[in-house]
Amino acid sequence: MEDFVPENPEAVDRRYSGFGKDLYRQIEQRLPDVFKDFQYYQRINIQTEDSYAVYYNGQSSFCIQLDPLREKIILWNENKQIEIGYWSDNEYEDALQFIEAELLQSR
Repeated sequence: MEDFVPENPEAVDRRYSGFGKDLYRQIEQRLPDVFKDFQYYQRINIQTEDSYAVYYNGQSSFCIQLDPLREKIILWNENKQIEIGYWSDNEYEDALQFIEAELLQSR
């Protein structure tokens, strides 16, 4: 984690305006219990333009990476990963469905 610095949600909103920028808001609306457990990070050595969020509720966890240069939303935990990009008809719905169906199963 030495390559990452914590960010608060307001700083993320001000700094990140790339692909997938509304995913956190979508999660806040649809999965408020998940949203409240997010910790946000910015990488400081490489890919500094990306946004990262880590969900951990004491039992399960997953990560989000928003990559504006490659236009991808990357979601993963210790067992599963998906990349959702500009090719998706609805990247937010695809991401939310993957979070609900795959990443939160063990909740």
